[in-house]
Amino acid sequence: MANKINFTQQRIEKLKAPENGRVDYHDTGFPKLICRVSSTGVKTFAVLKWDGRTSKRVTLGRFPDLSVADARKLAGEALSSLANGIDPVEEKRKERLSGMTLSELLESYLKNKNDLREASILDYRKKINQGFADWLDKPINTITRDMVLVKRNGFKGARDNKLRVLRVLMNYATKTLKAIDNNPVDILTDGKLWARPKRRKRMIGSDDMKAWYEAVLGLDNEKAKLYLLLLLHTGLRDQDVRYLEWLDVDFKNDSFLVRDTKNHTDFTAYIAPQIKPYLRGLQALTGDSRFVFPGESGDGVMNQPRKQIKKVIDQSGVEFSPHDLKRTFLTIGEAAMIPFSLLKALANHKTDNDVTGGYINPESKTMKAATFKIADYIEQHVLSSDENVVTLKRSLTQ
Repeated sequence: MANKINFTQQRIEKLKAPENGRVDYHDTGFPKLICRVSSTGVKTFAVLKWDGRTSKRVTLGRFPDLSVADARKLAGEALSSLANGIDPVEEKRKERLSGMTLSELLESYLKNKNDLREASILDYRKKINQGFADWLDKPINTITRDMVLVKRNGFKGARDNKLRVLRVLMNYATKTLKAIDNNPVDILTDGKLWARPKRRKRMIGSDDMKAWYEAVLGLDNEKAKLYLLLLLHTGLRDQDVRYLEWLDVDFKNDSFLVRDTKNHTDFTAYIAPQIKPYLRGLQALTGDSRFVFPGESGDGVMNQPRKQIKKVIDQSGVEFSPHDLKRTFLTIGEAAMIPFSLLKALANHKTDNDVTGGYINPESKTMKAATFKIADYIEQHVLSSDENVVTLKRSLTQ
């Protein structure tokens, strides 16, 4: 049975703490007002309102900091807000969260976004710190559309990459935390101010393949050498190769498992005979480490070997990036007459949106054979003379 008393300062002051748990007292002078007394002696005023399904509780404050008279006044205001569809608890939560800084928002997002890879986390931090260092201590509810526009116009190069990370964070603040009503970065969408992405087409053509390959084999850095050879012979992404672990390398079946790829799946890639000796050789150097390519980065892997890449560029005269090697791998695959659906599988590209592709599930033997076929095609071009091989250049660009 409910404990009902007419609240007065003196009566509330004399309420005794229970031995354990808590006890609620209801005010006969204001029926929806209660005072909860805990075993620690804390007395808290709150409003209870039944909405037809559940009982809504709005905490008002503690006694004696909040008097009975003020508690009744706040109770009336809270009930009025609830009647008008306004949740005081939610409003307080929103007010508290809207005052969080951009730095706090970033940490909240990274903590709750469980499927982000370590490299992606580092990239998010880097872009926010590079682009918005002067905003880190700003409450997110003070960041306006005009501020975003000014910031955007002040960036030089790769500005969209930084702004896209900011948009992700502000969407999280808007839709998940509900800390702010609108995403200020939407001004770029509304004004159609995002740069139109240009699909890169650069790759290593047939005329350059031999010089590039020889420059790679000439590297003294064995980790960088194998890193570049794996990218070319598997079509994997930079992070998928650098984060490879020895535990996932299977020399018996000439394969290795890439964990948590960009599309959040594990993926099996295959080791062509042409690069197996280099992988075995690196095992003698780094086999005691967890990673195939251990390094000094925060998560213990090798950073992208930019100095070694520059050496290959200087030696061969061939400009390239790690992602260009993925493009080269797939284009050579096409020239080697590998079906498009199989190329997508080799590249670990999703086929969920492709009705026909969704029914095709290449077997491991087929994937392995295709990988070896591409490796043979590369070897043929690299080792053969110009007079005895049909040039890849024409095939690659068809």
